[in-house]
Amino acid sequence: MPKAKPAPDSSDALSFENAMEELDAIVHVLEDSQLPLDELVERYERGTLLLKTCQEKLADAQQRIEIIARGPAGKPDLQPFDAANPPQDPPAPKTARPSPPLSAPDSSDDEIRLF
Repeated sequence: MPKAKPAPDSSDALSFENAMEELDAIVHVLEDSQLPLDELVERYERGTLLLKTCQEKLADAQQRIEIIARGPAGKPDLQPFDAANPPQDPPAPKTARPSPPLSAPDSSDDEIRLF
């Protein structure tokens, strides 16, 4: 009795966890390689679709996390994500000027100088 194959486009409707679970099962089948070549190639194609889906879901999650910004009161401020207008990086904070280099101590003087 042949197994029903999932439709190639159905990977978008899967959750990340379900896609990873199915991808893991496909990897095990490919590693065992007990199937005919044609079926292995079909599983490989399905695996690449699932991998793409997982990568897209991870990228979306990362973008959502990066949107979380600190408001003026220091509390998290969640802003809606707009793929057409991604948030800009905040300007880099100003840093203090570097202190001048320490001068080499005079070898004729045994006194230790810190400044």
